[in-house]
Amino acid sequence: MPAIKLTNSKRSSTLANSSLGPVLSVTIVTPDLNSSIDAYRNYLHQRIHLEGRINLRQARRLGMSSLTGAKVAWMANELDERWLRLIEIPDAEVVDPFDHRGWMSLSINVQDLDVLRPALESSPFQIMGEPENLDTSQETRTMQLIGPAGEVLYLTEVKSEIPALELPVARCLVDRVFGPVLLADNREQALETYEELPGTEGVNSNAGITAINRARHLEPGEKHPISIIRLRGNNLIEVNQLDSLNERPVSSAGLPAGIAFISFASESLPENLQIAWSGSLVRGATGELFQLIKQQS
Repeated sequence: MPAIKLTNSKRSSTLANSSLGPVLSVTIVTPDLNSSIDAYRNYLHQRIHLEGRINLRQARRLGMSSLTGAKVAWMANELDERWLRLIEIPDAEVVDPFDHRGWMSLSINVQDLDVLRPALESSPFQIMGEPENLDTSQETRTMQLIGPAGEVLYLTEVKSEIPALELPVARCLVDRVFGPVLLADNREQALETYEELPGTEGVNSNAGITAINRARHLEPGEKHPISIIRLRGNNLIEVNQLDSLNERPVSSAGLPAGIAFISFASESLPENLQIAWSGSLVRGATGELFQLIKQQS
């Protein structure tokens, strides 16, 4: 797949000055566009911002001419901020998100899980975990879902600003993604991709990951190596290290199944990477794809 590859990481000395972020949008590959649209519109309060087909210019900008003609829909929150792009590739596989390298899940701001929960019972989303408080904060609750294309969603309710966690507070019932989660065999190697960007650095720890432990039938308290990369705008990237991961299947159009790529704002890039601002997809060390969009401070 034509994609720029970042290499030769250099560790930055600070987290506060990251040039990366916030997350601008997420692109999901789905075998059935209408089913995915209906799921997000009817159960997660998103609306269609734009619907059509990918033209040749758009496909070439991504470096993937094979996407030309694919059905696409942009979904927006109640503030009319588009953040979710759904692309239909009929032969795309729906894979187990906990067994494959790459983008596994999306942390999404919501205002009230108790309001959302009843309708989700009969929705296309599979409920993996009921609303519960984070171990680190009684002011933050999460609920885990699996979507129609195999994407995992961590619906996250932050009741008030928590300086220690630096998480954003939702501005509407279901706001937008603030934290994509990456599955990797080696977190240090995965971090190298992002630490090449100015001011960007990961912090390592070990933590229990409820959704993964449930999916893999592990003990509830089992801990895994994780890294957190703090981004601009109180956004983040979480890297979860797991063993025995498989390659993520790639559709006939060249994009991986499920969460295909993440688009980030980027304030600055090293000179040798500025071509990435042209919109081409970048490949990380774990094989994940992402896009960098130039944004001034």
